[in-house]
Amino acid sequence: MTKKNAESFDFIRLRQKGLFIFSILILGFLGFRYWAIIQKPTLPEKMSASPGITVELAGAGPRPGLLHYAQPPTVPQILRDGGWLLTDQALSAAQEKGPLIRDATLLVSSEKNGKAFIQQKPLSAKALWILGRPLPLNRATVEDLDRLPGIGPGLALRIVEYRQVIGNYSTLDQLMEVNGIKEKTFEKIKGYLTL
Repeated sequence: MTKKNAESFDFIRLRQKGLFIFSILILGFLGFRYWAIIQKPTLPEKMSASPGITVELAGAGPRPGLLHYAQPPTVPQILRDGGWLLTDQALSAAQEKGPLIRDATLLVSSEKNGKAFIQQKPLSAKALWILGRPLPLNRATVEDLDRLPGIGPGLALRIVEYRQVIGNYSTLDQLMEVNGIKEKTFEKIKGYLTL
């Protein structure tokens, strides 16, 4: 075999090895993509609850958003963390609110006289979605329910209307009494809801 033929043969073998390695990489990538596609999302009820307290600061303020605390915070602490500069008068009014016992939304609005008006409400549906927590069925709006898999605006409206007829849902199974919710749909959505 001549030197030219030997070099040509080595080049062909090197190219074949390269193609083989490239093919293995492509197959691995495609296999991983297929595996990622068939994975089901984790439902909120299967997720572990995050430790601590979450407060949603909403309304007028420099930094609205979600705040996390290990211990129940006081209202002034939440306002400071949200970027509010508290005067002595506003601080004493806010301290009357005391500590928060559980997760909540603080809706803050400022008045012309410089005072802040503070309302405490349950966490909003948006905050619950972000935190991966289930939505309270008896508080959910049509828009909240419309986001659930397999539920459109019409079915979401029927869920809310049925809730008004019966007062409140006492079990999640009562959803199957709503016209249009069969067992398959119920199985899809029950992990996203709580009472």
